Amino acid sequence: MSFQPEGATDGYRPLSIIAGPSLTGKTTIVDFIAYGLGGNYLPPHDEVRTNVRSALLEVDLGSTSTVVERSAAGAESSFATVWQATLNTTEAAAERRYPIEPTGAPDGLSQLVLASSGLDGIRLSDSVVKEDTGSAMLSIRDVFRVMIVTNDRLDSKNLVFEHGNFMVGQKYRQTIEVMFGVYDDEEAVLAEQQKRVALQRTKEEARLDALTVTADRDHPDGRAVLQQRVDVLSVELASLSAQLRTLDAQRRSTDSASTEIRRTLELAQRVDVDARVRVRDRESLLTRLDALRLQYADDRRKLGFLLDAQALFDPLRVTVCPVCFNTLSEAPSIIDGTCSLSHHAVGQAADELSSDEATAGSAQLVSSELRAVNGRISSLTDYMTRLERDRALLVREAARASHRAVSAAAAVDAITDSPAPWLALRDRLTSEISDAKLARQAAETGVKAWDWVDKSEALIGQLQREYDSLSSQRRRNRPDRDSIVKLLSDRFAAILADIGYPKLSDAFINTNFVPYVRGLEYTNASSGGMVVIALAWNLALWEISYEQDANAPGLLIIDSPQKNLGHNASPDDDFADATLVDRFYAHAEHWLATEGQGAQLIVVDNSPPPSVAHNVVIRFTRRADTPPYGLIHDAVS
Repeated sequence: MSFQPEGATDGYRPLSIIAGPSLTGKTTIVDFIAYGLGGNYLPPHDEVRTNVRSALLEVDLGSTSTVVERSAAGAESSFATVWQATLNTTEAAAERRYPIEPTGAPDGLSQLVLASSGLDGIRLSDSVVKEDTGSAMLSIRDVFRVMIVTNDRLDSKNLVFEHGNFMVGQKYRQTIEVMFGVYDDEEAVLAEQQKRVALQRTKEEARLDALTVTADRDHPDGRAVLQQRVDVLSVELASLSAQLRTLDAQRRSTDSASTEIRRTLELAQRVDVDARVRVRDRESLLTRLDALRLQYADDRRKLGFLLDAQALFDPLRVTVCPVCFNTLSEAPSIIDGTCSLSHHAVGQAADELSSDEATAGSAQLVSSELRAVNGRISSLTDYMTRLERDRALLVREAARASHRAVSAAAAVDAITDSPAPWLALRDRLTSEISDAKLARQAAETGVKAWDWVDKSEALIGQLQREYDSLSSQRRRNRPDRDSIVKLLSDRFAAILADIGYPKLSDAFINTNFVPYVRGLEYTNASSGGMVVIALAWNLALWEISYEQDANAPGLLIIDSPQKNLGHNASPDDDFADATLVDRFYAHAEHWLATEGQGAQLIVVDNSPPPSVAHNVVIRFTRRADTPPYGLIHDAVS
């Protein structure tokens, strides 16, 4: 059976109607659609089990044509075979198998189908009250309750699963909230993702610290110096290799060979002496500075003692007459510029400066000098630290210079024992090439070590940006749930008006998605009224989710919309009006042609009105002489 426009090889009809009398297999088609998408119900009818070996379903998952095949022989199949192709091109496409159970498996068929609507990987909490509760992955079977309206739900008093199994009703509401992006646990999901990113960032920061310590310890010169050394050594290697090739080409003894070796020895010895002199000068400087630092430390200790002495002991005061040795009744002082003890005139400065003030001034002077000494010690310590690092580099350079001098001396000694001077020269070039290669390799290792540091820093930056992005998502204003409920409520009332619900008033949807009409819960309506309410509610949910670009399938399947309506209703029923069905189809066609372009509606109807006859994709007759009899065309008895 095809839901494509007549004569077309791609696309689909906006409205497709499966028509025919009862017991012809119309509902079985819907069952097989759900089964192909991952449902767990396989039609048990004898004629189906006898004639159907597998079910193949071609659907558009996102923008990709996909064919799903599930075995229909015996029990429900545990896996599905999937091709990214059409029914006519599966042979040229690669096939993959997807498990059916568990429905929350990331590599399962359920999550594959949900991914096309952006509903994969969503966890639904088992409780909306407790935080430390379990959760389950949203499955395609949860979404079936939104996209497939079965016959028994149309006049059911459990339309939104509010009176049945509590978990089923909760998942139904959670599924709608997830579709519109107002699910309460979305904040928790973002927080969990942010927590994982923060943990990964912390681990990477610890790794960066370890890499930095290792690189700084083993390769303290830094990336720039090491890279420059690699470049210099590469040029040196190229030069030595060229010299070696020239020497091999000449293969003759020359006086210049021994002269070159001795010149190299002299240069190496001068470099060695200069390097050792620099090391000795640096060590001498450090020794002198260390002595100076010890002297400053001794000065600091003395100044500290002086401050302590001034704090512990009073200044010298005259309390006994130096002539008669009697205790003075009053301490000597300066009165009107004259000393009260010696009666000599005292200058203005001495007059103004009392003994206490002189003591305070002395303490300030000592404190100021102590701060200056501390500053000199700190600056001297920092300078000596830098000198010590520089000395370590000079020691390494001196060691390398000494090694080169020893090698050059050994090359000169080898001239006497060599059969020809060029052999000694060749050995020297070979040794220098080997040393240069080892040095370049060590420098390259250092560059790589610092490369790892840079990569770790870049990864930390990337994780930080991801963390900030998640933070902004958590701060971003998501659609308000109340506004979504209002949109659904307004559309629900508008659809009831379009269909022509009798005596319509006070129609709305409450916060638990339960419909109300005439101010009463939908369960108070007649059987025909409940059918119209069910149609209006599911149409409203389908239309608003599509218009709001929600994470929803865009497909709605309704089984038997004429149930308890029109000629099927009681004569005295308000809903015994066949125009209700006509208006239902007229509303659906109008919306699909305007705001709903791209959506799809499939309706199973025993006897659709003539106004939608052009939308009938197949009409079963249940007459053996007029095909098609039913879904199984030869099951006529």
